Amino acid sequence: MAIFGGLTSIANKAKQFLGIQTKPATVIPSSRGAAYRSYEGGVEANLKSAIERKQPVTFYYDDKWQEEGVPGKIGQRVGNPHAIWRGSNGTKYLHLYVDPQSASATGGLPGWRTFILDRIQNVSILELGTKLFGKPVQFVLAPGWNPRWYSTVGTPIEIIK
Repeated sequence: MAIFGGLTSIANKAKQFLGIQTKPATVIPSSRGAAYRSYEGGVEANLKSAIERKQPVTFYYDDKWQEEGVPGKIGQRVGNPHAIWRGSNGTKYLHLYVDPQSASATGGLPGWRTFILDRIQNVSILELGTKLFGKPVQFVLAPGWNPRWYSTVGTPIEIIK
């Protein structure tokens, strides 16, 4: 069995090298030495850092559609942050590509999710470690990524470049 697993790994690396994309089982790259960390500066500073470094995040979100006291009103989210922008109404938003393995993605909700920054709590960045020669492991851009969209709906604050 180890031979077949090795061949699958080689095939996946070849597809990645050639730019062939297949839908991953998870959007969180695996890496040895990965660890969740949170830094000073609060929610927005941690999200900006994660976007700049292309690192996944986890946070708790206060869902405005759930009634107070209902289990799940404040639920955990995991995914790859791609942008923070200020809408024309003045509200700051986060665009997150939700991990297909998370509960919120399995319920038929889209991979792209929009969150109001004021409802986000306890952001932790999943630092994925480094590859050979010290290059950091980063997530890949999610399907449908369009950085120009943010200037049509408001003012971009931090987007993946």
